Amino acid sequence: MHLAARFDDELEWFRLGYPSASSWIAAKLQIQTSTAREWIRVGQALRHLPSIDAAFAVQMISYAKVRILTRWADDDNEEHLLELAHERAAGRLTVAIAKFLADEGETDAERDLRLHDERSFTTWTDADGSTVLRIVLPPSVAKPVVAAVDELVRRIAMTPLEGGPAEQPAPGDGASESAPDASADASDEQSVVESSPKAASMVEAAPGPGISPDPLSVTLRDMRRRWQPDGRDDWTFPSLGQQRADAFVALYLGSGVSLTTEVVVHVRGDGITFDDGTPTTSSAVLRQLDDSFIRLMIHDAQRRPVDASGRRRHPTTRQQRVVMETHGHECVDCQRTELLELDHNPPFERTRRTVTHELEPRCAPCHRARHRHDLGAA
Repeated sequence: MHLAARFDDELEWFRLGYPSASSWIAAKLQIQTSTAREWIRVGQALRHLPSIDAAFAVQMISYAKVRILTRWADDDNEEHLLELAHERAAGRLTVAIAKFLADEGETDAERDLRLHDERSFTTWTDADGSTVLRIVLPPSVAKPVVAAVDELVRRIAMTPLEGGPAEQPAPGDGASESAPDASADASDEQSVVESSPKAASMVEAAPGPGISPDPLSVTLRDMRRRWQPDGRDDWTFPSLGQQRADAFVALYLGSGVSLTTEVVVHVRGDGITFDDGTPTTSSAVLRQLDDSFIRLMIHDAQRRPVDASGRRRHPTTRQQRVVMETHGHECVDCQRTELLELDHNPPFERTRRTVTHELEPRCAPCHRARHRHDLGAA
């Protein structure tokens, strides 16, 4: 990093006939120009961040974390951001930094205006011919979009290939964080749940004689058949990224899809965040209240969410929120934050009870992998 930055300063690349230092580095090392440009940026930033530079030099933090830190660190917050980097994985570091910077004195109005001004939509063609989309939106706008995509993925995966209408899971049965009937969160004060006022009910009935099938049912079954076609031995179930891409296209192009989803906002004394910790402003929440409903969660004297335990198999919506809050809204196996489901550990078949300290959040792929492993061991 330091060599790249110094090479940029010395202008040797200009005397060699290159338009930039990153162009020369990319040509000599046969790497992308954007990669070389990032090396130069990081190297220049490290000159003014001695603590981060020292930690990187002795491999106390990774290059992935350094790339993030050097975008936001300065003389005043360097030590605090470095402490966050030691405590969190690279995938969770940006959310922690966003929450820290949100508490730095910026007013709600200033932050809303900044996030609005930073919105963008860019596209480019990748080398394999694919079109890549990059969309930057304020979190209050983006979170409902992500919730709808993940909810559609979950619904497609639960749709039978043949037979009647899509199966409706019992509350808490592998429900994702964006499940439509999930309850309030385990916040310190209250939660605001955003729901689309125009969305149709997610409960489907089997069409009777002479009645056209529900467009959502048709779309769900058609997409499930494409994911798992009949009569083929060479098919591979699409990856989670591919499933979400299919769901996004189905939502954007219409395709008869109308979903009711939920976005939970945690309202605490130290700020307002979404389930994954992304900060938002009170004014952004207030703009949603006319189309939302509010639920509260009761806490005990030690400020712990009350555990409404029972002998039912499926966790209550209250238990779902308690478990998610306890585990930081991430998969206990891979730290993924999308498509989370609750898993009994030890299995319900052994304990015959559902209590929060025996529930663990797992993303859908890890959840399925764990049960496949258990079946194989049995």
